[in-house]
Amino acid sequence: MISSSEIKVGIVAEEGLDIWSALTCLKQSGCADENIIVKYVPPFQLALGALFFAEYTDVDCTVVIGREHSDPIATSLLNLQIQWNMPIDYTLAPALDCAAVINMVQLQSQMAEEAQNQTTRQTQLS
Repeated sequence: MISSSEIKVGIVAEEGLDIWSALTCLKQSGCADENIIVKYVPPFQLALGALFFAEYTDVDCTVVIGREHSDPIATSLLNLQIQWNMPIDYTLAPALDCAAVINMVQLQSQMAEEAQNQTTRQTQLS
């Protein structure tokens, strides 16, 4: 299973937001500085920013930070999670439950390993 220090996190934040608390939370959870990438986007471009992380980087998860909740953005992010098989956490500044997104990456890693082990066992039995 992937360790917290190995997890690569993309942060998409609305322009002008102070994300210091999010960075602190991720670092306290064990994420390494060099594995955290931050990009700022205009309001209502948060989902597109998350899509860019999915398409153009090798992050394990994306944290999306906005000023106010938007149902269309939340729905878009949910669809991105399913389409790209990547945990995406949508939160409002300054709050961030980084443990949730880290736990999801670790759960994904664990389940992928278990599936691989199951496939290997089935192949050996054949």
